[in-house]
Amino acid sequence: MDSIFGKARWAIFNARSGEVTFIERMPFEIGSDQDVDLRLNGPGIAGKHCVINSAKNEISILRHDPKAPMSLNGAPTEYSPLEPNADYTVEIGAEKLIVHGGRKIEEWAERKKSELARESVAAGNAPAVAGPEPSGVIGFRPNEWSLVDCLNGEITRIEKLPFEIGSAEDTDLRLEGLFGRHCALAPLKGKGVWLVRREYEAEIWLNGLVVENEELKPDTDYTLQLGPYLFLLRGGGSIRKWEENLDLGEWFIHDPEKGFTEGPFPYLADVLRLAKRPDHSEETIAFPNGMGMGFYLRQFASLELVDEEADASAQTLSAPEAVEMPESELEQIEPSRAGALMCPVCWLEFDAGDLMHVAVHDSLRGDPMLGEDAPQRFLATRFNDRGQALDAFGLPCTEIACPHCRRIIPPAILDAPQHILSIVGDQSAGKSYYLTVLIKTLPAALFSRYNIVFQDADPAGNAPLNEMKKTLFSARSPEEARLAKTQLEGAMYERLPRYGRMVALPKPFIFTMESTQRPEGRCSVIFYDNAGEHFQPGRDSADSPGAQHVASSAGIFFLFDPFNHPDFRARLGKTPDPQLENPIVDQQEIILAEMKARIRKLRRLQGSERIEQPVAMLVGKCDAWLHLLGPEPLQNPLAGERLDLAAVEANSDRIRALLVEISPTVVANAETISGFIRYFPVSSFGHPPVRVPGGDVVPDPKKLQPFMVEIPPLWILTHIAGELLSPPAP
Repeated sequence: MDSIFGKARWAIFNARSGEVTFIERMPFEIGSDQDVDLRLNGPGIAGKHCVINSAKNEISILRHDPKAPMSLNGAPTEYSPLEPNADYTVEIGAEKLIVHGGRKIEEWAERKKSELARESVAAGNAPAVAGPEPSGVIGFRPNEWSLVDCLNGEITRIEKLPFEIGSAEDTDLRLEGLFGRHCALAPLKGKGVWLVRREYEAEIWLNGLVVENEELKPDTDYTLQLGPYLFLLRGGGSIRKWEENLDLGEWFIHDPEKGFTEGPFPYLADVLRLAKRPDHSEETIAFPNGMGMGFYLRQFASLELVDEEADASAQTLSAPEAVEMPESELEQIEPSRAGALMCPVCWLEFDAGDLMHVAVHDSLRGDPMLGEDAPQRFLATRFNDRGQALDAFGLPCTEIACPHCRRIIPPAILDAPQHILSIVGDQSAGKSYYLTVLIKTLPAALFSRYNIVFQDADPAGNAPLNEMKKTLFSARSPEEARLAKTQLEGAMYERLPRYGRMVALPKPFIFTMESTQRPEGRCSVIFYDNAGEHFQPGRDSADSPGAQHVASSAGIFFLFDPFNHPDFRARLGKTPDPQLENPIVDQQEIILAEMKARIRKLRRLQGSERIEQPVAMLVGKCDAWLHLLGPEPLQNPLAGERLDLAAVEANSDRIRALLVEISPTVVANAETISGFIRYFPVSSFGHPPVRVPGGDVVPDPKKLQPFMVEIPPLWILTHIAGELLSPPAP
């Protein structure tokens, strides 16, 4: 007969249960509410999940609940028209429905049932027997039932009925702690297979409800709880296929009131832990992948899972002290110390396969190397479809960590070269002020002249440096412009494991440089704000390696303080700079010698071998000594569109000549380190500072005018990141 759909009639085939529902009227609602046209009780099904409707001669399927996901032929959808004579696979929750419209819809339905039966036979099930089919299900035989233990994954196939369960020795499934004859699966004449209670006081939970005697329908998923034992139960003609589709390594939690699903969780213990949280509604259910029915989470509230020492395959219910990562994931690995990647924190190398991830779930705290409050680090073995690592609770992890020091590192180090730029200098040389001014002036110079974007790669890690920049350039008075002195192992350091011991390492400040014109040149640049004491002799050891980044650097800045050199200070004459009132503690030549010794030791240089990396000798506070160069002004290396290397060379020659005249041993020591060295005048303030109450010497923010601060890094970057800074091809 024809229907309201014209010549085509429509039907829905449940690919899991084999049931066919013919659509006799529209709109046709599908969901878990009692008043819908097709009621589905599986996990993830909303009350009114979706609707099939007819309007203006068009059949369509529409997602009814905006929070309920729906996919059509494998793609997420909210609305889609349906054409006759085509199969549409609709996935909602754990259910897979095939929707079809056609004139011979009954033949299509029988064909779908036959296909399911053939798949069952191919999977190894016995062929269907002739005769009537109970409940209209093809291939069902009363004794084809399967019981799966959720705790250990063991499958019990029920080959005869009745099937007795209890603690007595003559039961078919013996479970300690239950009544002797607790319950049974038994056939009732003319009424199919039933779950029956054998002992009056025996408690049976079927699909989350306490029952005494309940009919078991074929091709229907059931959850069964008997005391502390949790089972999945199903009967019908495709049992082995159902067993194959079950995955007890993927558990999900669905809260219908809040409309969200969590998971997958790899262990039932994870779910038991979550069952104790008060933030789930009473109707929250837990179910493994491949299961169309679940347990209420409240059923687990009194259950906790531990392994028995006597039998690793057996499990009982008791109270663990905490949920922990699997031992294989939590092990203290010994990663390779040579590899394609280098940690910007501890400067040790490793391979990409050694990279660790940081657990997200709040229960996964207590790293064996970082302490009980730190999120656990682990080697990822499971990933979601976005490629994100999953922790033991199945939550996606976005943070990665070094396998050596276990410190969180930005992803930017994985996909682009990284360049360490070390700033070396004695105490009070002005390293912190120079670095603070540099990250203000360098980004502007790179963008205006090279169209290069210089930006934070690690905003959280760079926060101390950005706070210093804010303090200096937002100050309204000299008192507000004061930057705290970098203390040895102070706020600019963090204690982390390195070579098996906890040491103080300077926090790296990591930035990326990239250009849309040269995307292949993208790279990272890393600075450190070391305390001056860290560059002094005797401060470098396995227990205090905080300045060893100089041996891994792509370029080195040595900030020479002329006010702390007796011969240079003597040449300055009268100047209002209050820094001249400070006592001279000249260790700069010693620090140069110490830097050379560290580099040679860590790089294993031989004889008179020097490094090839560029070294920029910065003669600081030049606003107080530029007059010593004579009346001829320095050339401006940024007078043109890009850095003028000829101007850099000319200025370097003049500065070097002045240093050779005043402090020749400084030049001699510097030039034994690298064969590629240039000299630069810089001034972080551009004016004489002032002394404020407390004795500190600070800049006047109203007079701040940094001088040539960005020239040295531009010179170094031109040589180490030429892909970005070289002139464009004609």
